[in-house]
Amino acid sequence: MATSLKNILLLLLFLAGGTALALVLVPGELEQMRWEVAGMPESYPLEQKLRPLLLLVLCYIPTLGIVAYLMMGTMDRYMSRCFINYFLLCTAILLLIYMLADFTDNMERFRTRFDDPLRQALVFYVSQLPMFLYQILPYTIMLGALWSLSKLSGTSELTGMLQSGRSLIRVCLPVFLYGTLASMVYGIFGFHWAPNGSLYRQMILKQEKLDDDKASPIIYHSDAYARIWNVNRPATFQNPGAPMCDLTIEQFDKGQSGKLLFQIIAESATWNKEDATWTLHNAYTRRLASAKERPPDEEFADVLVLPLEEKPYQIIAPTQDNRIDAMGTSVLYDLIKSGSGSLQDRYRYRTEWHVRLARIFSCLVLVLLALPSAITFQRRSPMKGIGIAVLLAAFMLFLYRVFPALGESGLVQAWISAWIPNLIYLLIALYFIHKNLAHRSLTEWVRAKLHGAP
Repeated sequence: MATSLKNILLLLLFLAGGTALALVLVPGELEQMRWEVAGMPESYPLEQKLRPLLLLVLCYIPTLGIVAYLMMGTMDRYMSRCFINYFLLCTAILLLIYMLADFTDNMERFRTRFDDPLRQALVFYVSQLPMFLYQILPYTIMLGALWSLSKLSGTSELTGMLQSGRSLIRVCLPVFLYGTLASMVYGIFGFHWAPNGSLYRQMILKQEKLDDDKASPIIYHSDAYARIWNVNRPATFQNPGAPMCDLTIEQFDKGQSGKLLFQIIAESATWNKEDATWTLHNAYTRRLASAKERPPDEEFADVLVLPLEEKPYQIIAPTQDNRIDAMGTSVLYDLIKSGSGSLQDRYRYRTEWHVRLARIFSCLVLVLLALPSAITFQRRSPMKGIGIAVLLAAFMLFLYRVFPALGESGLVQAWISAWIPNLIYLLIALYFIHKNLAHRSLTEWVRAKLHGAP
């Protein structure tokens, strides 16, 4: 009775924590979307509407994990605790090292560019957590599996579990289960929040300290609406609701002619999130569609309200760099669907989209690789197998550079270049399972082959 009550309280604690987190994060994400996504909320495309939904799922993944844990038997719970403890320890260690190294590199920038460097650094690194975790999670999942399985194998606990009549795959099933949940976290971060952290990083680290608290001039090309925004004093990334001052908006023909239709020169422009309109002050409009026949039509208005689709974050973001790592998956999908950019850009967009999907499954492939590398039933140390697995995981980084580069160049189909590393490592993992878990190590198998043995 006491155990059941304890389990119920534990479940309610995780459920309450997930709910509290969702109540903070999901409304904040919906508000952020109103500053980023063109149009009103009811007109948002499906790929953008997934953002708050995925964030809601992320908040309840720990609760899902505790539900699975409470439904397990004693042996599965023990396996789960071993993996979770070592996985969290590896993640915490690598994350701390990563953040300390990055802080050391950027400490001087924070000191010279911001009035309150410690507070700004804290806000900055909180925003970078999804990006940092996106970089390290596949490898901490594998390291957690290697560490936990090698410990159980070295103390012969794994042998005792197998003598209960369960297969090795069944014994290791909790490791795959929680590895899958960690992969879900990894995939959700990669959908929007890791690229958004990369974008925020570019904006903060490149931002100069200006006396008037304004960012550098920006030229934003709105390809979808054939407009160019030239803003001499834009709002800052931290305060996107501030007026855009001293700006010029040029509207072009969307057809093949691409001629300039009109210009709007304004003292300032403020965006209204309630109706998604821009209010321009002291606006001077020059209509140029018939400039060859007669002088341009010119109009002046103290206040001019226009339903322009662009939103503040779109204008402020450093789009001129065209950095794919700063584009959310929803943005990539929209670019692919609209056919925007050059042929080379479209190759890059499609390849990156498939790579982000393939790397979610690479987490599980690395867990599968850890299985034969860490487990041994012979009187030998598992360190050799662990070393080989770590080297292979490092080499996987190289493959995720080489094959996507082929996809971006158009030499290989985008989905093939993204999934080849997973296929290679899946075959390697299955091969190691066949050889190493047949009570013969890789080196012993090679030595036997050299001597002609089966």
